[in-house]
Amino acid sequence: MRQRNNAFKDVRNKVAQEALAGIKVGVLARKYDVSPKTIRNWVKEFQDEFGADALPTIDERINDSKR
Repeated sequence: MRQRNNAFKDVRNKVAQEALAGIKVGVLARKYDVSPKTIRNWVKEFQDEFGADALPTIDERINDSKR
């Protein structure tokens, strides 16, 4: 059960990073089938946990685009 929660948290963090990287919330909402408000909440939680200027590195963005 705990592993499932960690996987969900990883997805939330990934979506939040994508939003902070500049992808529009509406696009992400359709892609992940969640409401834009939910994504905004995830971004706030991500910023609270990792800091307001925590963005994925260029290497992380390249690796994500290859998947």
